[in-house]
Amino acid sequence: MKRLSARRRQVLRMVANGYTNAQIGRELDIHPRTVDRHLAETYAVLGARDRANAVAIALVAGLLEAGDVGMPGPLAVSVASLEPVDARLAASEPARAARVTGGATRRSGAAA
Repeated sequence: MKRLSARRRQVLRMVANGYTNAQIGRELDIHPRTVDRHLAETYAVLGARDRANAVAIALVAGLLEAGDVGMPGPLAVSVASLEPVDARLAASEPARAARVTGGATRRSGAAA
């Protein structure tokens, strides 16, 4: 696969974080049409159809890392903070935790 220039990777990283072409242009002090050209070349190199597809391909290909993509607002959580959810539910509300997790004794594939 042809490599992306540092500038095109920077633009793609900003796209992955929800920036519009106008916002990218302002941030990088380039014209929005220049952003369009960078993205068109990026789509061609990656074989992408659109912004979302380009970001997905770049993540899978290792051109972007998960840490390059921020999640604003209430979605801004780390994977580590999600892992102990079942344990916290079980400790604070045992009956509710059993309903949410399917019960402590239920095994995957077992009849209920």
